Amino acid sequence: MEKLLHVLIVDDSENDALLLVYELKRGGFAPIVERVETAEAMEAALSSKKWDVVLCDYHMPRFSAFEALEILKKQGIDIPFIIVSGAVGEETAVAAMKAGAHDYIMKDNLTRLVAAIERELEEAKIRRKQRETELQLEQSFFDLAETVARAMDSRDPYTAGHARKVAEYAQKIGEKMGFNKDRVSGLYACGLLHDIGKISIPESLLCKPGALIEEEWALIKTHALHGYQILKDCNLPWPVADVALHHHENLDGSGYPDGLKDSEISIENRIIRVCDVVEAMGSHRPYRPARSRQEVIDELKNGKGVKYDPEVVDIMLEMLEEITPVVVEK
Repeated sequence: MEKLLHVLIVDDSENDALLLVYELKRGGFAPIVERVETAEAMEAALSSKKWDVVLCDYHMPRFSAFEALEILKKQGIDIPFIIVSGAVGEETAVAAMKAGAHDYIMKDNLTRLVAAIERELEEAKIRRKQRETELQLEQSFFDLAETVARAMDSRDPYTAGHARKVAEYAQKIGEKMGFNKDRVSGLYACGLLHDIGKISIPESLLCKPGALIEEEWALIKTHALHGYQILKDCNLPWPVADVALHHHENLDGSGYPDGLKDSEISIENRIIRVCDVVEAMGSHRPYRPARSRQEVIDELKNGKGVKYDPEVVDIMLEMLEEITPVVVEK
């Protein structure tokens, strides 16, 4: 029984494309084919249909295999990409493979085509399963991190939802700064876990009404080091331990626990620092009432470039402008 195969052929020669179709049929496939020869046509084809494989000539009058590979990468499509060319030198073939091509076949040796496609289709299936497993593991991690954040909330009702709100702020800032998807996910994870060290602080102190004395503030500040110690051995692709340790550092060195300055502070810590300040100031605490929206904005403006990263502050101020102030009826 013939196997259905959706094939995008990138080639300026219709005759060569017909030879490829003939070889596929001879090998037991029932190919559904579209031929393109420009970048615009390839982009349109990839956007409108789902393909199993791309067969691409190496060099065409208005297009090349390397340009075709770039289009696949930009669209985030992972399907077998096989170069089929009349003349490809060894160095060029190696460069194409490094750029993302899965195989190359000479047009005078098309007997390899079917076997190459079958092998690459199986490899693509394995890659999809691996990605699905990785996504499941990542989701399980975030589910666990959310659970930890909720457990922290149960110890301190005054900061209920704090970690998640910080995580959501950080995620939005990362997106606005153009971070890739994985780094944005990392910011969310850092936000969820930045205060995990507070699990070591007595609930009586976290919930104490009124002003805290110097010794009590010193004890609360130890949550940064405790958070680092909890997370430092976690094998995660994001700097969650470093953020737990350094999310209270300021550009001018006035923060804690290490008094880091300027470039010593990672961008993740700079982002979480601003998000933490905004969320904390806008929330009620047992030792003080919630600050007004204007007070939060003033703090950011006054601290811009001194304590807080200027770019992060500008983005946060834009975000705050998008939030409609709550009007309290008197």
